[in-house]
Amino acid sequence: MKLAPFIVSIATLATVSTASDVLIVSAGSPTTDAALVAGLVAQGHTASIGPNYWEFDTNFDLSPYDVVYIQGNGNWTQSDMPVDAQTMILDYAQQGAGVVFSEWVVWMVHARGVFQVLAASMPVESTNIYRTTSTLTYTQNTPDPIVNAGLPTSFDMPLTSFSGTESFLVPKENATVFYDSDWVRGDVTGAAIVGWDICGGRVVNFSTTNGDSQINDPEFQILLGNLMEWVTRSVQDNSCPADIAAPCGFLNFFDVSAYIARFSAQDLRADLNGDSVLNFLDISQFLSVFSSGCP
Repeated sequence: MKLAPFIVSIATLATVSTASDVLIVSAGSPTTDAALVAGLVAQGHTASIGPNYWEFDTNFDLSPYDVVYIQGNGNWTQSDMPVDAQTMILDYAQQGAGVVFSEWVVWMVHARGVFQVLAASMPVESTNIYRTTSTLTYTQNTPDPIVNAGLPTSFDMPLTSFSGTESFLVPKENATVFYDSDWVRGDVTGAAIVGWDICGGRVVNFSTTNGDSQINDPEFQILLGNLMEWVTRSVQDNSCPADIAAPCGFLNFFDVSAYIARFSAQDLRADLNGDSVLNFLDISQFLSVFSSGCP
């Protein structure tokens, strides 16, 4: 499938400390797509509109991009993203790129059973708990010089409903909550912005649908731009060559499976001894590192 006709590239009109090339997996709404492009360009990034999520396949070249932003709100009733395309995006993130998800994607993981491969990369638990509200207050939880740049510790914004406006997000272990929502259930405060490192790259989840009203809000635009920079500024060097599957910092079956897949595909990232040949010496080194654990 030729996807080039779907792409509309927008040149950078401003500068930020680190500009990112962002691929927007289409929201299925021309007005939302246009607002996303305008908002990101206003923050100094470049933005391109790609295909709808169910049309995304492995023929798509991710190499020009630093970040994949998956919106999935105006077209949420459609089928799943192909598994091999999800795997490609997951692998792309683990090589040092960024992935950002809006609310609808994490809801679909739980409620519709789609995006199951990419769910492993998300720093939040899957959920089908959502609400509809016209406004939201973001309150800073964990300070970060990139994420918080130019923003107050608390700010309000309007929301756009796509059969709902916000999911109740619970962070996974080792994830970072940058902003809390004003949604409290019992004694638990919902997370609004959650991120983590994923073996060299970074992933962020929004609790909100990120529709037109929200995207056009000046403070949200700053936050969106900051997050596109944060996911491409990983401080993790992934010094443990056996830790290649999400979440980082844990060695388990998924790391073994990912290494076997690389080795079987003759992917030179499986060349752990650096001799440009894949053989039993690389497997032996992987098993040695895996057995001894990572620092």
